Amino acid sequence: MGIFNRNQPNDVLFLQPVRLTSEKTPRSKVRMLYCDTSGKVYSSMVSRSVYERARDNAASMAHRRKSFATIGLETGPGQFVPATVEVGQKEVWALEHILEHALNNGRLPDILKKYLKSIIRLNESERETIILEYRKRRRQPYPEVTPKVLERLPYYQEHDMEISMPIYKAEYGYPLIVLKRLPPEERVLHNTRRLLILDSDGDMAVIKVPTRLVRKIEIELTEHGGKKRGNTCVLISQYPEGYAPSYMSISHQQKKALDTLTRYFEETGSSKQPVSIAVKTVLTRAKDRVSSPAG
Repeated sequence: MGIFNRNQPNDVLFLQPVRLTSEKTPRSKVRMLYCDTSGKVYSSMVSRSVYERARDNAASMAHRRKSFATIGLETGPGQFVPATVEVGQKEVWALEHILEHALNNGRLPDILKKYLKSIIRLNESERETIILEYRKRRRQPYPEVTPKVLERLPYYQEHDMEISMPIYKAEYGYPLIVLKRLPPEERVLHNTRRLLILDSDGDMAVIKVPTRLVRKIEIELTEHGGKKRGNTCVLISQYPEGYAPSYMSISHQQKKALDTLTRYFEETGSSKQPVSIAVKTVLTRAKDRVSSPAG
């Protein structure tokens, strides 16, 4: 009799990638926070291919402007195939609060548990088809991609930076606009710093970056401000080689609009607020700047 022999597989709800303090995660693995139908919260390693499939599925749903949840279909003890399902407004409300409680205390109140089973079972009829299709795709060879050589400043690799992503996003839109350097927390390593950022989609988040990157930004920001009058905002862009900072001059009105977003986050702790026209202008300019060969 096989070791995996249950009447009902333990499918789960994927929440978001996490990183434990001082943990060195293998490049082939990602630590995922998730919960099962009973409301128990766990974190364990999943293969990077599982994470990337979940990310790509979610990006497709986000592009079509659909609300979604990411499910882990259990194929063996601790082994999952990712599947993305469309959800309604009630489920969106539940998902946001499920993530909040999972991150803050690792426990879910009973009012949220009732949503879990219905969300996790949304694609039950297509379960076996999804698993078979995923396994088939994994057996297909992928062509090697040679990274482009970019004339940029030293890059900061993916494992050097950590972003707290909302459940409704697969990944952040780059470039990121740095709004403010946040004070350190006890749980943050001494060689990392926290930044409040605004991504290209207009969503705010807190990221952790190496201290050396913050120092580099502060030095170069001072030099940039000395050459050009007015306000300057910091952009963090993503390239095949890693992450790199750049700088863009903005108007006084645009600076005030970004400061308003920062104050809202500090006062409410919420990353959701309508983006003003001035902020949208900054976002558009930032995307144009980093996409331009002269940027």
